[in-house]
Amino acid sequence: MPHSTDPRVLHYHDCADVGLALVTESRRQGFDWDYLSAQDVIPIRPANPLASKLLTARTLVRNNRRVAAAEIVHAHYAMVVPILRSIYMPKRPYFLTLHGTDIRTHWANPAMRPTVQACIDDAIKVYYTNLDTRENAETARADAEYMPAFIDPSRLSPWSQQSNRIIFLSRWEDNKGASANIQLAAELARLLPHVTLEGLDWGRYAPQARAAGVRLLPRMSHGDYARWVASGTIGIGQANPMLGVSEFEAMATGLPVAVLGSRIPRPDDGSVPPTLEGTLSEVVEQIVLCLDDPAGYAAALNAKDWVLDHHLPGPYVEKLQAEYRSALSR
Repeated sequence: MPHSTDPRVLHYHDCADVGLALVTESRRQGFDWDYLSAQDVIPIRPANPLASKLLTARTLVRNNRRVAAAEIVHAHYAMVVPILRSIYMPKRPYFLTLHGTDIRTHWANPAMRPTVQACIDDAIKVYYTNLDTRENAETARADAEYMPAFIDPSRLSPWSQQSNRIIFLSRWEDNKGASANIQLAAELARLLPHVTLEGLDWGRYAPQARAAGVRLLPRMSHGDYARWVASGTIGIGQANPMLGVSEFEAMATGLPVAVLGSRIPRPDDGSVPPTLEGTLSEVVEQIVLCLDDPAGYAAALNAKDWVLDHHLPGPYVEKLQAEYRSALSR
């Protein structure tokens, strides 16, 4: 419930729409947090030097005004904090969510660690969204807390259970386990020539995915992506010990999802996303069986309910608002 002492909050920058999901939900709950997207904070520069300078000036004026209007800023991604703390910006206390590369790669780099650590040290509170970064996050900040990536079910399409289409959900990059998924694709193409394999034409290893038998579709809007995912029989997630928004959105439609390897348990309740998982041969065997009864496998996994229980922003908004109030009172 809104409170008379609610601070004016700005969510600054974003990754995987976590900030957007929180802000959208805050408005449903009556808090009306403000929001600057990643594009708002770091816009794509036009090639024309004059146009680029004008864009920089407009961005600085607008963002300065929005930060000045806030009493608390919640920054998403450590590497944008130096922009927030520059001499051109009004100084505001800030919360920080670590989204992956900042704590996984930049903080781990000895040359960059002092900069990232300073951003972490100066934050009122720190959260991390990727389970594989827990050790780094808690080493950098002992009181760092897990806050998951969020989905918005209203942006998804219902699963249509079309037959014989396997959807690869992630782009073809190292950090998404592309090499392992290309091996999986090649094996599926060999064993299931009557089944269509589809993925996005996105990522360094997209040509290898095509050569392995995956039909590649152009990058698309989120709405088109959601409809495409919901039209599949089975989804293939990134070959990593943790999943991302793409997988959680697919699971929330009802689509059964298969993933190579195993997942890291959540620190709050020890649960893992309900997927078809295991070694290459184990996952292939489960996919073959799932193709005969996708609805039955989806019901057995019950992944949709798990995602809706674990990856909606509602419970976190009120918790954050209480922490914002506490920070402002101090």
